[in-house]
Amino acid sequence: MYLNLDPGMGPIYGWYTENSAPAKALFDKWIEPLKDLGVRRNVEPGITNTDHVSFREAGMPGFNPVQDYVTYDVRTHHTNVDTYERIREDDLKQNAVVLAWFVYNAAMSDERVPRPTPAAR
Repeated sequence: MYLNLDPGMGPIYGWYTENSAPAKALFDKWIEPLKDLGVRRNVEPGITNTDHVSFREAGMPGFNPVQDYVTYDVRTHHTNVDTYERIREDDLKQNAVVLAWFVYNAAMSDERVPRPTPAAR
């Protein structure tokens, strides 16, 4: 499983589950203990134009978190203000816990993380 932390900033609120009801159901179980950290809900639609796309096209499950996107793409992402000074320590800690929890669950689960459906060519 590939987890891509790229399309926003701030705390992780949930995950885009890439139009996969089985992935959403699995991720819904995994976020339950994270509610007190601000993780709210997973969404079934996916997100495009991020690094996870090439992994998904190769048949690997790849997902992005739902985060704040208010000024990220127009003011921060890949600009001269995209620097470590803008990182909020509490957000970084929350992101680390959420990512570690998902990696742990993926590694320890008997249930396989759903693979993407191949795109029609």
